[in-house]
Amino acid sequence: MKKIFGLVIIIFSILVFPIESLAVDYSIDNSRIDAYLQPDGNVMVTEKHTYQFEGEFNGITRTLIPKKNTKIIDVTAEEKGSKLDIEQEDNLYKIHRKGENETITIEIFYTIENGVEVFSDVAQFYWPFFDESNESDYGNMNIFVHPPEKTGNVIAYGKDAAADSADTQRDGRVHFSMGQVDSGANGDIRVAYDASLFPNAPIAKDQAMKQDILADKENLEKEQAAFEHRQDLLSGMAPFVIGVFVFYLLALLVYAVKQRRAVQLEVEHQYVSAHFVPDLMMSLPATLSFMKSGLFDANVLTASLLDLVRKGYVKKEREDTFSIIHMQTDYQHENILLDWLFYKIGNDGIFHLKDLKDYTDEESNHETYWKDFEAWRQAVKEEVKTHRLIDKQTKLRTIIGLSSIIVVPFAILFGVHELFLSMFLAILLFGALLIFAALFRYKTVKGAILYKQWKEFQEKYPAMNDKDWQDLHNDDQKQAFIYSIGLNDKQLDKKNEQIKEVLPQNDRYNADILSFLLIASLVQNQFEDSHTVSAATTSSGGSPGGGAGVGGGGGGSGAF
Repeated sequence: MKKIFGLVIIIFSILVFPIESLAVDYSIDNSRIDAYLQPDGNVMVTEKHTYQFEGEFNGITRTLIPKKNTKIIDVTAEEKGSKLDIEQEDNLYKIHRKGENETITIEIFYTIENGVEVFSDVAQFYWPFFDESNESDYGNMNIFVHPPEKTGNVIAYGKDAAADSADTQRDGRVHFSMGQVDSGANGDIRVAYDASLFPNAPIAKDQAMKQDILADKENLEKEQAAFEHRQDLLSGMAPFVIGVFVFYLLALLVYAVKQRRAVQLEVEHQYVSAHFVPDLMMSLPATLSFMKSGLFDANVLTASLLDLVRKGYVKKEREDTFSIIHMQTDYQHENILLDWLFYKIGNDGIFHLKDLKDYTDEESNHETYWKDFEAWRQAVKEEVKTHRLIDKQTKLRTIIGLSSIIVVPFAILFGVHELFLSMFLAILLFGALLIFAALFRYKTVKGAILYKQWKEFQEKYPAMNDKDWQDLHNDDQKQAFIYSIGLNDKQLDKKNEQIKEVLPQNDRYNADILSFLLIASLVQNQFEDSHTVSAATTSSGGSPGGGAGVGGGGGGSGAF
């Protein structure tokens, strides 16, 4: 329950940046791109980017990805009229300009061959100067498209980040005022002029295109209007949707508190404190499994073998040798453990600790070792299940898990319609409900009493004096040792060491207990080594994007 009430869900996105951007702290405050359309269909481009750096830097980067049937040529860069060195790696251009804690403005010049597509009636410049591969935010992006000469017959519009940003001037220039453009955004621009302005350009297709461009613009405007309508509708719905699921989650938490409180009240009514070692409701391995929340390790395995000795199924021949007395055990997992250790690893009912080392030194035995370990572990868990110590509320958790899926479509819709706060809250609620469904369970009255008794023992044992220890029954002493060994608690281990030091070595009564403590260490070390030896252990870089803009083009900016 503490896990549920202490639940803090952080929903975050893992953004993978190129190595260059991780090494430099910068922002791009202003960007201006001027595209001068030429009569021959080429486009002369001038870009001006203002970077603000914190710390050392080596320069800036610009990725220029050409569209199909186009080519980027003659790339140069300047700062205040002085040329800068450029290093090209495919579509990535590194412009070298070292400095520290500066604000700099770099101009980039290049030509787009065949950047203008000419048709029988119109010619268009349809271009993405950046796309989703862009790693940087543009603080203030402005793009200007200049026709070869003044004209009044212009069609212009933009998509995504460039939507609703086109402003056509009287002389035919088009200004796309985009403002803040986030990294990873597309922003295609499309401008069409009369084909007669490009007499020297090759014909892309001998067909009319004006009506298609106008239709595309009209469809885009309709889509934008529909998008805004849906956005307004969802914006109004969001508080109610979020509110309903918040109330649902709170109701579940209240229910969980009530169930836990009801169990606590009944435990207080029924609980009787054990004198020292609690009476065993189930086997010691099962008790350890319950107290360790199902964790099975070499400590539990050691305790289980020692418990077989305590119960008389196994005899200690020497410090490193054990033999089976009989196989008529109380539990299935005890029978599995005897067969595993004394016949598969050992031989004919005799188990030497060295047998375990020899067995796990053979790599071919590792898979079998873990299969047998898992079979024993599952058998112990089956015993725990039969006692109904945990109410797993399976039906309720299934309902909660399935109902949480209802939030997912809303989260997607909120995200698609740029209602990011509502999207985040919806994802947060989905995660909270999903985790609640996964973790919600509580101890039954029987389980809570068992847990409380053994917790009480764990508190009493380290403080126990020598006289009280000597007054205990031999079997209680053994159970205390075995439990503390299996639990692997520092305070309990410390108490075991103290008892080992004060036990009279020549007292026949104490010889059996002292032997337990001595062999426990040997068995524990061997099981830990075998677990370690047999445990199987198993265990990307970036490049410029391929262009997610129109026609495969695109690009972005960065620094190094």
